[in-house]
Amino acid sequence: MSAVGLELSKLRRKRLWLTVVLVLGFELVWILAIQMVYLSREMTTPIETGFVISQASQVHAIFAPILATVVVSRLAAMEHDGDMMPVLFAANQSRGSLFRAKYAVAAMISTIATVIVVAAVTLVAAGRGVPTDAGLVAVWLLGLVLANLAVVAIQLTLALLFQRQAVTLTVGVIGGLVGSFAGFVPAAVAAFIPWQYPGLVTPVRMEFDGVITGFTLIDHLGVLIALVAVVGVACTAAGQSVFTRQVSK
Repeated sequence: MSAVGLELSKLRRKRLWLTVVLVLGFELVWILAIQMVYLSREMTTPIETGFVISQASQVHAIFAPILATVVVSRLAAMEHDGDMMPVLFAANQSRGSLFRAKYAVAAMISTIATVIVVAAVTLVAAGRGVPTDAGLVAVWLLGLVLANLAVVAIQLTLALLFQRQAVTLTVGVIGGLVGSFAGFVPAAVAAFIPWQYPGLVTPVRMEFDGVITGFTLIDHLGVLIALVAVVGVACTAAGQSVFTRQVSK
């Protein structure tokens, strides 16, 4: 059985799906409640896809790091709670293989959750008569999926290194709160804070002149998405290297 398949088999009795559903459900209720309130108002600003994305992104920037943290914490706890790491290594599973398998599962879950959020927001908006800009939605989805990579890698490294998951969870929750401010700091600053990446790659920014006047595409969006992808890959490689060296001491 492959390392990823082994990780998936371990989850069958762990009810991780229930935790994911609870976190994701709370996020969706929050986002859709805000969306329904705004779409029910008389607005001077044109209601379009950019408006919907902007509103949803403010909430998703909080929950994306938290969901990733909860997932990797549960994945790592399976080995810590039963003191299973030495057993796995004695059975010839390499440390790098363990990290990569758990990373793949966590990234997959985060990606599925992201797709669900984007699909729900888009479908509800369309149902309320908001024209769908498929290209803008696709760019938003791509950016969010790539934004998960660095956070998953960092949080997984912490989860595997520290037996007490309070450390990992605390960092993740703080990261979620930090992520909520992504739209209020310069992109050059947010680029150094992976927990702010879901907000950094939001493709539109609100224009405000006493009242909201519209939502425009941000400058250099392609560069920002590419940067987020590169940092994600770098954090994954660095996390695997740190975990491999640390546990061998």
